[in-house]
Amino acid sequence: MSLIRAVVASGRAALIVSHASAVAQHRLPWIGSFGDRVVVTDPARDRGQTKHRIQRVGSAGRMPPVELVDGVVVTSLAVTAVDVALREHPWHAIVVLDAVLRRGVSKSVIRDELAHRTAARSRVRALRLIDAADAAADSPGESITRWGSIVLGAPPAELQHAFPNEWGGAERVDLWFPASGTIVEFDGATKYTRPEMRNGRTAEEVVVAEKRREDRLRARYEVNGFARVTWADAMPAGQLPRRLIEAGVPLAPNWGAAWRAAANRTL
Repeated sequence: MSLIRAVVASGRAALIVSHASAVAQHRLPWIGSFGDRVVVTDPARDRGQTKHRIQRVGSAGRMPPVELVDGVVVTSLAVTAVDVALREHPWHAIVVLDAVLRRGVSKSVIRDELAHRTAARSRVRALRLIDAADAAADSPGESITRWGSIVLGAPPAELQHAFPNEWGGAERVDLWFPASGTIVEFDGATKYTRPEMRNGRTAEEVVVAEKRREDRLRARYEVNGFARVTWADAMPAGQLPRRLIEAGVPLAPNWGAAWRAAANRTL
């Protein structure tokens, strides 16, 4: 945030914080580092330019919708979502798109913004990402696991599916594949390591509770498979295909080529 403020303060007033830097300014989730350059949209330019700490993206006179976030002029949530969908790695983009939908921006608004990019490259891929985005995604790990399953050609998954329990409540799971009867849980380390996520329990108590919960879910008549997926599994070139196949989720015949193609682009 301090780098963004410093760069904007040293530049012209017409510069608009955008792309990955807008993600940071909006405090949207992101995988990994934002890098050491601030990305801005410059309506006065028709070509991009990179110098020192700033990367300018020319918009050829087009003034995108903007918001004022903590005193900084930044592209709107919808514009930011489309910029990321068009330019960034799909694993970055799906996390941002899911989060923008959770903020209340509708898919129709995002699609309308994409439609205004008449000369945009990567339009087909961006539209596929927008169509796949889901406000129900509860975490970046859940977002990339779902997107990975789509890339692999798995049947559609339901997010945050609720299984009623005998106490009148419900057990919610990250991804439920009804076609194969498979539960997939994203197993991030924070539920065990961060005190605010443990609700006063020790890490050991959380592990035991998770194991008991898994046993209850596995015992349900409609559940045929159960998989836990980590960050390393869900990232490109990870073991997500193996985790899904072992849990009974069918993949497309060409899943290997699709998974290799996802890993060929730098995240």
